[in-house]
Amino acid sequence: MVVRTIVHFEIAAQNPERLAEFYTRVFGWKIEKAPMTGLDYWLISTGPRGKSLNGGMYRKMRPNDRPRNFVNVADIDKAIRTFRDAGGDELVGKMEVPGMGWSFIGADPEGNPIALWQARMTSRPRPRRSGRRPARRRAR
Repeated sequence: MVVRTIVHFEIAAQNPERLAEFYTRVFGWKIEKAPMTGLDYWLISTGPRGKSLNGGMYRKMRPNDRPRNFVNVADIDKAIRTFRDAGGDELVGKMEVPGMGWSFIGADPEGNPIALWQARMTSRPRPRRSGRRPARRRAR
C-alpha cells in the first residue's frame, strides 16, 4: 500500500540563483543545479537522506506559479479522476518525469496548488526459491 504523504516540494523562483543563496544561508540547505535538458531546475537537499523531505526549485514559467507539494499515489490515473471528481482543477496535466515517474499538478477547490506523484516502479532481482541454499564458494 502506498502511503499518501508529501514526498517532494517545489519552489517557483524568478531568480533561482538568488533564492538558492537565501535558503542556503537561512536553513543550510544544499541546492545544486540539476542537469535537465530544457528546464532550469535545482535540487534541494534539506537534511540527511531518509530523515528529511527534499525538493526542487525552478524558474517561474507563469507569474502565478507558487510553491507546491507533491503527494505520493499508487495509481496516478485513478488519483487524477478522484481529484477532479472531488472538485480539483487541472493546472498541468499528467506528465512523465523520465526515469523517475509521473506527475500531475492541480488546484484544490480554493485554488491552492497541489501535485500528485507516482514513482516509477523499479524491478529488482527476485531471490531464488529453490528450497536449497546456494552453494558456498571456497576461498582460494
